[in-house]
Amino acid sequence: MKRIAFVILLLFGLCLSGLSPVVAAAGFERGQELYQLGRHDQALAVLRDHIRNAPENLQTARAYALIGRILTERQQYPDVILYLQRTPAVLRSPDIELLHGNALVATGNVAEGLRMLQPLIGETLAATDQQRLFQALVTAALAQNQSLFALYYLQQELAIGVDSQMVFARARQLLQNHLSDTELNEAVFMWQGTEIGQDALLQLARRALARQNPQGARGQLEKLFAIGVPFPFWQEAEDLLQRTREDGWLNRNTVGVLLPLSGPYASYGELVKNGLELALKEHNKARFPVRFVYRDSAGNVPVKRLVSGLANEDRVIGIIGPLLSADALEAAREAQRQMVPLLALAQTEGLPQVGNFIFRDTVTAEQQVKALVSYAMADQRISFSVLRPQNRIGQQMTQLFETLVRRSGGELVDVVSYPEGTTDFRDQIENLLWSNRSRPIAEEKSGGMQPPEYPLPPFHALFIPDFAENVSLIAPQLMFYGIKDVLLLGINGWYSPELINRAGRFLDNAVFVEAFYADSRNPEVRSFVELFRSAYREEPSILEAQAFDAASLLLATIDRPEVGNRDDLRIALLHLDNIRGVTGTRGFDLEGEAIKELNLLGVQRGRLVQRL
Repeated sequence: MKRIAFVILLLFGLCLSGLSPVVAAAGFERGQELYQLGRHDQALAVLRDHIRNAPENLQTARAYALIGRILTERQQYPDVILYLQRTPAVLRSPDIELLHGNALVATGNVAEGLRMLQPLIGETLAATDQQRLFQALVTAALAQNQSLFALYYLQQELAIGVDSQMVFARARQLLQNHLSDTELNEAVFMWQGTEIGQDALLQLARRALARQNPQGARGQLEKLFAIGVPFPFWQEAEDLLQRTREDGWLNRNTVGVLLPLSGPYASYGELVKNGLELALKEHNKARFPVRFVYRDSAGNVPVKRLVSGLANEDRVIGIIGPLLSADALEAAREAQRQMVPLLALAQTEGLPQVGNFIFRDTVTAEQQVKALVSYAMADQRISFSVLRPQNRIGQQMTQLFETLVRRSGGELVDVVSYPEGTTDFRDQIENLLWSNRSRPIAEEKSGGMQPPEYPLPPFHALFIPDFAENVSLIAPQLMFYGIKDVLLLGINGWYSPELINRAGRFLDNAVFVEAFYADSRNPEVRSFVELFRSAYREEPSILEAQAFDAASLLLATIDRPEVGNRDDLRIALLHLDNIRGVTGTRGFDLEGEAIKELNLLGVQRGRLVQRL
């Protein structure tokens, strides 16, 4: 009744103001139509105009909600909060509460987000909104270390029936990586007779077997089979039961290594081997000796069989590698099946997500982009454009950059691309500066042709996700066509002496990232470089440094007294602290991805320097 009375009062107020309800609704309806047509920029403009000019009523509330929805789809969460917090309390609908609470959780304001989201459980929402609700609640619960609550919300999401495969995958990651044994037993009890309860039993069995307790593993699996509830991992459970009957002896002082030691990539494999051997030599000087067992991933034996052999015949406690992306997924899947920790050196997308025994110590595209966006935003550079090559790396890096800029509250002004092989970038640079204008003409003055006068760039920073060879062509042209006082942002592909030699004087306002910088002021880097020069009489590259890092942290973890088996090693790797690797490694996140502190490099007076 209160709601009806409120609507009547609103309609009466509209009539007194001379604005009919039909006219008042027109702005929202037009914005909604544009949204449904996929013309989101125009929809936002119409909806923003509507809420500025229309009185506060139900249509205005719906306009706020649709603005919030568009911005949420773009992951512009600070803007979602900015708009939706203006909505009068009396007009706040469940979808506004959902979008507002979701944005709060996404920006780290978890407690306030939960306050808005929890009362929405049981509200009538569209299936996709229910999915968004429970996904946000899972994220919030994990942020507060409430793993069982996160499982509860995932179970609720399963009941909706939207993308159950993705929900299973997230539940499995939670069961594998976040829950203690005690919590797993609680999950078995709380969700008995469900797919999540079955998977909790399976994870308890996996942990028992990884700790060389086949009897305990068999007991858990027998409970699982006795319940008989269908779930996606029956085959894995049957394979695990078979393995409980095998000999569980383990050689904890042996580590397997997968590298291309023949074929076209053998030279890279040898560089990595140099870094590994240096770390092993240093370790064995003062610790109980460990040995590396090398296998050639470029030979005739499939990488799956190599992993299986290392796990079951050599009985290694862990594996380093592979290096090549072509081998990485197959190796990771087999290592996960064998429950042997694998520390990969490849950049294959989604690698750590294969399972809880898979780790990776290399620099990812996302880590690079995060470091660059954080640096620019801290320097008050809040508007960005992108000049990218038309290839896979350019596209991937640009998508990540766009997402992270908007998530950080920045503005992406423009994205301009160029075909591979381009040498003249005038058209692309002019597109970055303006559109629908006639070209300026260069003037001839004493001393030769002078560059034309161009308008100031409409952005503070320009991201160029390309390699040094092309950047050395682009940088001088940027300055010639008027882009002078803009911060240039670059990926690790910029790191090359050739770039400094060819275009160093045009890069005073540039910052790019690299995991390893031989002239770093960090003491661990200085120590490694001196050690490497002494051993090999040459300068180390990123490959040797990355290998030294991976081997050093794995060997140090094996030395820990609490590490007696493969599962102990897995847990210890997840809880590393006080690590300072020469390639910026500080430990691993809960998915197994290396946490990196990257070097920010620049050019000063024609020399490479480390930015603070």
